[in-house]
Amino acid sequence: MFLKNAWYVAAWSHEIKRELVPRWIAGEPLVLYRTEAGQAVALEDRCPHRRAALSLGRLVGDGVQCGYHGVTLDSSGVCVKIPGQERIPPTMKARSYRVVEKWQWVWVWLGEPEAADEALIPDFRWNSEPGWVYTGGTIDVKANYQLLTDNLLDLTHETYVHAKTIGNRAVIETPMSCEVQGNEVHLQRIMPNTPPPPLFAKVRGTDAPIDRWQVIRFQVPANISIDARAYPPGTQDMTHALRWFSINSITPVDATTSRYYWTITRCFAQDDTALTDLIHKAILATFMEDVVVIEAQQVRIQTDRADKQEVGIRADAGALGARRILERLIRQETEQAI
Repeated sequence: MFLKNAWYVAAWSHEIKRELVPRWIAGEPLVLYRTEAGQAVALEDRCPHRRAALSLGRLVGDGVQCGYHGVTLDSSGVCVKIPGQERIPPTMKARSYRVVEKWQWVWVWLGEPEAADEALIPDFRWNSEPGWVYTGGTIDVKANYQLLTDNLLDLTHETYVHAKTIGNRAVIETPMSCEVQGNEVHLQRIMPNTPPPPLFAKVRGTDAPIDRWQVIRFQVPANISIDARAYPPGTQDMTHALRWFSINSITPVDATTSRYYWTITRCFAQDDTALTDLIHKAILATFMEDVVVIEAQQVRIQTDRADKQEVGIRADAGALGARRILERLIRQETEQAI
């Protein structure tokens, strides 16, 4: 089950143009496009006539003409034309979704339209904040979205999965604090006077020890920001520091597939395009290491006994906190719908 009263990333803003773009989110088919005035639109990708895919049709002005029988819907999903007849049944309409463009992404609200509150969009200002430069992309993953959330909320795996880029022994040797605040989970790990992981050393141009920080914020349904910092030991001097945010929004396609939207946004060496390219390639390679592990994990979960329980460890605190929040919100949503 998925939380419906929530914002999900449907696409990068630059992906949505004057063409029909199909997307599946939480088991629901959507079609996205821009009006002639440039407004992003999201409709149910299902013609109300025979449930054909509207995304296989074509744009007619600001509306969509179904490619099966020519039924035309406007940008609100209301039918405005049926070939061969004048009368339009009042039920001939497709659902339209609330859309907001923010932080470089197109966000869609899946739930009740009157409950759509833009203030609930996760705070990912660093994708657009002056003084920061970002790089990022999208990864299709054959796994449940919560496995990706678990991965980002337990960074002890960095030591073993990402030894060539962002992992070292300090991550598993230093405990992480965990606090649940309302519908959010906040985690923090500070590793004083520790050797830098390989990517940090390459970016900073030195193997000198650092005070390394990991400050993580989870926001429902599957949004995680990681404030990663590296200071000269005993200081918080930004002159010789490294600081970037790993911004992550995971959109469930269905129960076993996801779209992973990510950015790395930094506040130093902003004009250094070569450094941006280096960071992009290294972080993408890092995430793809995660994908190999998580896709294999998904297969083994699906093929295991349904009644078999996992054995928890201390490092699971953040992931368990996030899952409990989501379970509570989905349960409340389901009870209100009855």
